[in-house]
Amino acid sequence: MKEEIALILASHGDFAKEALSSLEMIVGKLNNVNTLSLHPGEDLPDFTQRMDEAYKKLNHENGTIIVCDIYGGTPSNAAMGMLIKYPEAKITAYSGLNLPILLELSASRKQDYVEIKKIIEETAKLSWTELKNNKKNTVMEGGL
Repeated sequence: MKEEIALILASHGDFAKEALSSLEMIVGKLNNVNTLSLHPGEDLPDFTQRMDEAYKKLNHENGTIIVCDIYGGTPSNAAMGMLIKYPEAKITAYSGLNLPILLELSASRKQDYVEIKKIIEETAKLSWTELKNNKKNTVMEGGL
């Protein structure tokens, strides 16, 4: 059976950890995933070292996807550091951590590395949708 692509979620505070928790509430427990939380007083070199350690704990034979919260923040800068440190590795990093992306990733992680990149990029285009009040068709019922 093909190993799932490794996944690292990184954020300011516990957003990445809680996003994974929300995702697992919907899809069940995931394997080959690590989360990193940046806390006050932690600097880029320390966070980059922790990201490297998280990467080494995963099975990254089929590639690694890193998803960070904010472009240009410490987590995304650490991800850029990983791209620089491992130029020959199959590592792709994105910013814009959100649940729609994570849902798509959870369903697609056994895909080929190139294919999953296409799926993520297409999902990213669709992950923001304006909610509009359409009184005729609005249904307010329970969800999950």
